[in-house]
Amino acid sequence: MDTNTYERPREKLYQKGVSALSNTELLQVIIGSGNAGMPVTKIARKVDKLLRVNGVAVSLTDLMAIKGLGLVKAGQLVAGLELAARLAYQEANQEYKDMDIMSDLFTDIRTAKKRTLLYAFFDGNGRLIDDYTEAINSKVNTTRLAKKVFAEALAQSAVSVVVAIGGDAQPVEPTMFELNLARDIYSTATLLSINVKSFVLVGVSEERNIKEASRG
Repeated sequence: MDTNTYERPREKLYQKGVSALSNTELLQVIIGSGNAGMPVTKIARKVDKLLRVNGVAVSLTDLMAIKGLGLVKAGQLVAGLELAARLAYQEANQEYKDMDIMSDLFTDIRTAKKRTLLYAFFDGNGRLIDDYTEAINSKVNTTRLAKKVFAEALAQSAVSVVVAIGGDAQPVEPTMFELNLARDIYSTATLLSINVKSFVLVGVSEERNIKEASRG
């Protein structure tokens, strides 16, 4: 007898939510469909069995050995498992989570052709609200620039900020301009009770937090 429509994994997901699905049903939703020789229900059971043995360490090769799973679907499963594992680890390890966010944020300014300022805002749970970048030069008034950053921080209801300066020719040894900007950023943050998670100089292959230097 055919499964009733409301019991099919996709419809069940829609009607009852993801938590109502078994592991095999979740896998059916992810895999999508089987083929004439191997229905998706059977593929999902085989994948579930493999996961019970290997967990998230299951390899692409192991999955592709299951009849009915090609490179695309096996790749989607491996990528999904890896992402889920990373998110779970990040949720339990705030320091790792912060490092991962910083790495993503710094990607664009690390190789920028001009010296580039980045400032990013976070909520009380450490979630990224938004980030901004702009080209700068050492003639900019640092006090005015700090005020601009925190005016936006207040508008975004940010609890903390990250400030970074990068570029492919950016030295990680702070200049007087950067020391003055760091000083103004930290002093303005203190007045507004907004936390500065870090003020970082980002080079092509290295980084330096200049919090200590700015207060020396």
